Amino acid sequence: MATKSLQEQCNESVSLLAARQINFLALDFDLTVIDIHTGGAWQGTAEELVEHVRPLFKGLIVAACESGMSVAIVTFSPQVPMIRAVLQLLVPTYSAQIPIRGADRTWCYEGLGSQEGKQAHMASAVEEILAMKETVITRRSTLLIDDDANNIKVALSEGVRAIWLNPRDEGRLLGNIKELLE
Repeated sequence: MATKSLQEQCNESVSLLAARQINFLALDFDLTVIDIHTGGAWQGTAEELVEHVRPLFKGLIVAACESGMSVAIVTFSPQVPMIRAVLQLLVPTYSAQIPIRGADRTWCYEGLGSQEGKQAHMASAVEEILAMKETVITRRSTLLIDDDANNIKVALSEGVRAIWLNPRDEGRLLGNIKELLE
């Protein structure tokens, strides 16, 4: 039997997520979607930064968007325009439907939910998604993937499903998704 391609593996993982009623994928950027930490101060071009995107995350983003799942980037980086440019290069068909919430002061979440970790970022992104399409997104239908253990801890304490990405072992992520759903 032939080994499955990375895209096929990502498609399977997204199908598993959807089967468990997960319809919103919230992804950290630095050391998660990309394999470096920019410190919010990337000096190069988007073309140079897109070279640091982990192929696994391109696959997950494509699979999620193709399945109708919502995706957002939730980051503490203030370089939202750079991240938008990376998404436009990476997934041009889907980039406009992916909200980005960063430390750029262009958004504000005033809801009653937690402001800790990435909670406000996710809640604000959901508000934008709900303005774009008719869907229901809840804490239980959300999956945060992040390299920061504190953000994962906060998400889990708030009832949000979350998976810690070990930046040195991204290959475990698809296995972690399967384990989460068992």
